[in-house]
Amino acid sequence: MEETLKSFDFLKSLRRMDWVKLILMTIASLSIVIVLLIALFTISESIPAFSSLGLDLLLGDRWAPYYGRYGAAPLVYGSLIVVFGAVLIAVPLGVLSAISLAEYMPRKLGEVVKPMIELLAAIPSIIYGFLGMVFIAPAITKLFGISLGRTALTGSIVLSMMITPTIVSISSEVISSVPREYRMAAIALGATKWQVIRGVVIPTALPGIAASILLAFGRAVGETVAVLMSCGCVAKIPSPPWNLLDPVHTLTAAIALDMGEVAMGSMHYHVLFGLGVILFVITFSVNTAAWLLMRRAPRRLIKV
Repeated sequence: MEETLKSFDFLKSLRRMDWVKLILMTIASLSIVIVLLIALFTISESIPAFSSLGLDLLLGDRWAPYYGRYGAAPLVYGSLIVVFGAVLIAVPLGVLSAISLAEYMPRKLGEVVKPMIELLAAIPSIIYGFLGMVFIAPAITKLFGISLGRTALTGSIVLSMMITPTIVSISSEVISSVPREYRMAAIALGATKWQVIRGVVIPTALPGIAASILLAFGRAVGETVAVLMSCGCVAKIPSPPWNLLDPVHTLTAAIALDMGEVAMGSMHYHVLFGLGVILFVITFSVNTAAWLLMRRAPRRLIKV
């Protein structure tokens, strides 16, 4: 009798687990379906723009939608120059901070510092935009003697502040995951602390570090409010093109500024969805590359 009751309880627990599994799978599937529906809606609304304008939408060099000019090249270039500038600033700061947290800082101090760094990622982007507009832009105006401080460089500095916590958080975890045996083997061969980090830890953790940089890049590309407040919103490719002291306009800022004012069904309306498709392709490609690198990372960090 007792064995029968135990078997019955076991079957009940199995059924309960099946229900939980079904609910979780349903929620996960629903998330995928929602993303696909958003992508399909965005693509379907952009078709009139791509069919009418073709490659001129992507390669046209003038963005003046109220005059019927829909060249998105200045917006794409503005997005990329601001984001690459932010990555160039954030990567050295983020990776060196991650090395310091994982390899040099005492554990108790690291347990205090790391959450504080991660909290920076939770600050609303409008706060960063406010800092860029009120403090960084005037500083750049005085430093370089230019008339307008809301430039590509201002946007890059603001974005670097926003994405550095992502790089620090993921990179420090990956560096900490490098097996201790790797370090001990290098030390046994006479390597110094820095030689171990440079020759063993960093190469082993490199896929995860690269993934953190790509995830930060993806976040920066999709940022709207901070860029809108700090970049100047001038839809023109800088002259020369690498000049970070010119104001620029970005894909996200153009969508945010114009979408609330366009007539539904107009060419301008469909073009904005076309910009959304371009943005979607960029972020999807970057995040997919980061996911592939993160899949590689654990195989490099298998403990011996």
